[in-house]
Formats: sequence, C-alpha cells, structure tokens
Amino acid sequence: MTARILALGLVLIGAGHLQAQEQRTVNGRKYTVHLVEAGQTLFAIARVNAVPVEVLLAVNPSAQDGLSIGEEVLVPQDAVVKKDLKRAPELRNGELVHQVRKKETLFGLARQYGVDMNQLLERNPGALNLHEGMELVIPVAKVVGAPANTLRPATAGGGQEHLVQAGETLFSLGKRYGLDPDAIKVANGGLPEGLKAGTLIRIPGEAKEDIASTPVVRIRERMRYKVGLLLPFSIARNDSVLARVQVGVDARYYEPTRAAIQFHNGARMAIDSLTALGLNADIDVLDVGDDSKVWNPVIKQPGIQDYDLFVGPFNRSAIEQLARTNPRAHIVCPVPQSSKVILGMPNVSKVSPTRSDLVKHAARFVANRFANANIVLLRPELASEKETQQQVLTTVNEALRVRTDRVRDSILVVRTGKRDLGDLAAKLDANRLNVLLALSDDVEFVTALVTKLKPLAAKYRIRLVGTESWTTMPSVAAADLDVLDFSFAAPAFYDPTDPRTVAFTARFRDQNKADVDSYALLGFDVTFYYLKALLTQGMGFADHFQEVTSEPLYMGFRMSRTGLENGFRNEFAIMLEQEDLRLVKMP
Repeated sequence: MTARILALGLVLIGAGHLQAQEQRTVNGRKYTVHLVEAGQTLFAIARVNAVPVEVLLAVNPSAQDGLSIGEEVLVPQDAVVKKDLKRAPELRNGELVHQVRKKETLFGLARQYGVDMNQLLERNPGALNLHEGMELVIPVAKVVGAPANTLRPATAGGGQEHLVQAGETLFSLGKRYGLDPDAIKVANGGLPEGLKAGTLIRIPGEAKEDIASTPVVRIRERMRYKVGLLLPFSIARNDSVLARVQVGVDARYYEPTRAAIQFHNGARMAIDSLTALGLNADIDVLDVGDDSKVWNPVIKQPGIQDYDLFVGPFNRSAIEQLARTNPRAHIVCPVPQSSKVILGMPNVSKVSPTRSDLVKHAARFVANRFANANIVLLRPELASEKETQQQVLTTVNEALRVRTDRVRDSILVVRTGKRDLGDLAAKLDANRLNVLLALSDDVEFVTALVTKLKPLAAKYRIRLVGTESWTTMPSVAAADLDVLDFSFAAPAFYDPTDPRTVAFTARFRDQNKADVDSYALLGFDVTFYYLKALLTQGMGFADHFQEVTSEPLYMGFRMSRTGLENGFRNEFAIMLEQEDLRLVKMP
C-alpha cells in the first residue's frame, strides 16, 4: 500500500488544462493534490493553480527547503483566485506556458510574471510579433521578487517505505530516520487519520535509519536547545542603558521597555526553575524594539535560523517575518494580538485567548453550572455584536442538550435596545435563579442594563454574566455589579493571596527590586510552559501540548490548532465573579 492510498476521500477531478488530480479533505478544508514532477517549481505550481505562492508555502512547510520529485503539494481550493484561474498558464516539462490573449502586450506579460522583457524575448524570439493565440514560455528561473526557494526546480528526493509498528509516533520516526517529523507528515498527505499501526508510509529524502534510537519524542542529541527571547526593550528610545534592566522598573522608561523588562525578569525566574529540572538550553535575550527598523536587522541575521524556540516578538509583522525566516522554530506570541497572527503560520502560538473563545467559555460555563436555572440571553440591536450573540446562543444550547437537569431545551432570548430591556421583566422567574447573559462591550448598553437591573435584584435572584471590559467602564459602578452577582470569563487571573504567588512575589522583589505586574507573571508562565514543553516533549512538542503540565500563577494553557496550515491558539479561560468589590475565582 502506498502513502497516497492511505488518505481517505480521494476522487479524480478534471480542471481545465490541468491533468486529472486528486482532491483531498483535511480537517474540513478541501485541497487539490499536485504531484511534483522533474523541473517543476513551487512558483510555477502556484501560478498554474491560481493560488498565491505564500499560501502554498504556509500549507506545505516542507516546500521551504525546495521540492522533491514525487512529493505531494496540497493546493487549498478556497485560496484559488477564480479570475486568475481563467487565464492561468499551462505547466509543461516544468515550465510555464502562457497563451497570449487579445490586447495583451509583451510589457504587460513581463510585468505580470515578474521577468525582464528582454529575458522574455530571449526565451521567445518570435514574441516581437506578439499576436493572440501565441504561446510564450515563461523563464521561471529569471523571475524577480519571488522567494528563492520557490524558484528552485524539483530534484530527486529519494525516500523509502516504513511499516508502522504499534506505539510508534512521528517523533520516534523522526529520531529514527534523522528527519523532521513534519517532513514525514507532509510526505504522507498530512496523515489525516493519524499514524496507524500496520500501514505503510513514505520516509522522504536521504533518510538514514538509526536502529539504536527509539525515543517516543524528538529530542535533540544531548538535549541542548537554543532559545531566543525577542522582546521590545527599545533601548534607543530611553535615556537609560541596558545595564539599568538589572535595577528594576523605572517610571521614566518608555512603556514597551517597562513591559519588556518585567516580562524578561519573570521569564528569567522560569528559566532558573527549569534549569534546576534538567533543561539544557542556550537562552539569548534580543532587543527587537517596537518598529521594523529595529527588528529587521535582528531577524535577518544568519544565526537566527539556528534557534529552536522563540518567545516573542510582540508585534504581528515581526512574527510573520520571523516565521518566514525560520519556519522550523516554534514562535510564541505572548501578548494580545489579532487571530490573524496564526493564519498560515503553523509554527506560531498565540497564547492570549480571543474574545470569541472567552465568550464561548462563558456560555459553556453557564450551561454546565446553571442548567437548572432560568437562563436568558439579552440580544441588543447592535450590528457589530450579532455574530457574538449567535455564538453564545449556539454554544449554550449545544451544551444544554447533554444536561439531564436542564429546565428547558434552549435558553430564552430577549431582544433589547441600547437603553431599554425589552420584555425582560416578563421573562424573569421569581422561583429560580435568573442567569442573564449579556456578553456585550457596548458602554451605552451596559450602563443602561446595569442601572435598570439593579432595582429588579430586590425581587429576583439575578446573576449577570458580562465581559471583562465592564470592570473598566467609568459609567458602571462596581457596587452595582456586586448587587447583580456580576461574573465574566477572563484570559488570566492573579490571586495575591495564593501561597505560591506570595512566594513568587517575594522572590521577584528580592531579585529585581520591583513589584510584580501582569507582564512579569506572563513572562514566567509563558516561558515556563514552553520551555517545559521543549524539555519533556522535544522539538515536536506542538503535537503534544496536551501532555505538557504546569501550575500557572496567572495564565493557563489549552492549546489547539485550527486548520492544518494554521498555528495554535489558547482556549484557556477562567470564570471570575465580583464579591465585596473584589474579583475571585468561581469554583
């Protein structure tokens, strides 16, 4: 059985001038499978399929090192630019062949493909008399502006077959054959059904089997890793020098500098703890500033490709640039950032949960904790929050279906205005706890809601579930939230009374002569979690996040990947409630 037969759901499709190709579905996304032939380049494959070459690189990480003859390239069907597909060139013997259309010019075609017009003429001498229907060969090797690795022709990659044994993992095979486990995965169509005992898979490249090695995870020989902390110290923006980092936080520091120093000091304590547990790693602290003028030279230095793990940068553009420069290393974005930072970046982790994840967590918590209560969803007429409200409704109802103690199969819905409660009063139950879901960040709506609900709390038992933003709204009184048993889902929580945090705070102050803040706690938790992942799971830790355990002081981790070509997001959240004007963790 060949590796190509292992994938399910393969059908042949006809696509214009393309040869019949397989169609494969992985994690719900449909792909066309292109089988690489001699001389073909990723650039040419991208053009003939009308898909941006950056997308192919993201979906097929092994292509970063060039293509091998017989390799499979997954082409996501939802990334096809339909208008470009109609005029896409053909692929013949590894070369692109363009059929001239009406009104096309030599200058326009040279610009379209990124080649010099003279080089286009050199390859096609008859093009001086350009006319409709003429075929032009595009000299792909002369293309300007495309990444060099996308212009290298496919070469013979060799390879062998391996019969999977019970208990084997991608990481043990990677160690056995001296390969990146991801390369094995890609060579076998992404292994959509996982690694199954008794099946044959293809081991790509010039693999050399090491019979003596049988570790279950990919751990580098002597277990020594190289880790970079890429932080926005922005030293040039301060009057201070780097030596002042040793003194602690100074109020005159530029804010990104202050945050970077606190994060670094927390991270350093995590490194000390893990070193005591056996971590063997070289840790470099690099200042990447907060603009491209600073981070560009750092990311472009040759040694950056030697790192196994990066914590930071904080900036999305810097992360994307780093991911392209070193696609092998795992990159951790430790601060709140758009979810787009992990799109098409399979080696990136975003540890700050999205608003959507927090909303869903709150909805699931309510359904599981208060199934026997009167649950009511408030849906204000806010166009910007319609999607969020629908997520809440769907999540709560799905969670309720498995609860035998539920009051009803679906929650009640009350449509309100920005300043009125609609018919909410009629939906309240005097004999039950009323859990009101109002997961909105609109200040006007929230202010009116809290003001008008407060009198009703004297007659009804009410628990109001909102969002963290309410705690910083000047127009919302904390005392009123106390009355309404306000609660919300938060990405992190610092309990100053916890004995562990008390001990950490004392040690932090002693070492850094500064008070602990959220960046210091974040620096400790993030660095500890990812370095422990490296220590216990090796370079393949991203596929074993569920096996990494830690006792966070501030932020927990439940990492998951959304799509084969995307990175990881943190779905962890914690429910907090306001009690006596302070926030406490809900049991």
